[in-house]
Amino acid sequence: MSGCIFLKSRIILGYLLVTKGTPRRSGFRFLSNIALADIAFVARGDSLPSLFEAAARALTEVMVDKRSLVGRVDRRIELRSPTLDRLLYDFLTELIVIKDVDSLLFKDFKVSITSGKEQRLACEMHGEEIDRERHVLRNDVKAVTMHMFEVKEPANKGGRWEATVVLDI
Repeated sequence: MSGCIFLKSRIILGYLLVTKGTPRRSGFRFLSNIALADIAFVARGDSLPSLFEAAARALTEVMVDKRSLVGRVDRRIELRSPTLDRLLYDFLTELIVIKDVDSLLFKDFKVSITSGKEQRLACEMHGEEIDRERHVLRNDVKAVTMHMFEVKEPANKGGRWEATVVLDI
């Protein structure tokens, strides 16, 4: 179970499910009153891969009720970027492009990141093709914006990574 916290939002659905159970140190929460035509969230993770997974889950929650998704399709993506900020931006953008071009939404993400001269991401995803009759669709995300976008490294050892993301809907 994830430690997800959802806030009331006029744009999404009103009230969203709060996941209960053993809280983990990764997850996300939606930010209200950031912009009228946007949805913002903060994602957190104990590690860089868990931060990216939390951000991908938050993006999915904005688009669809994840409980209505089944893991019928496996997809792997690989990305490279000069910075971690850009890598997260490119990763979330790629998920939106896959939704728009291939009509696929994903519920599970397994991310690995390697650093060197450039940042590299590999992600295994499980989801399915959009079924407008069966899926509980929420918002059609158009893009990740640069407004307030940032990735913060932990201030100390054992701290959590954090990212702020604003989505254009």
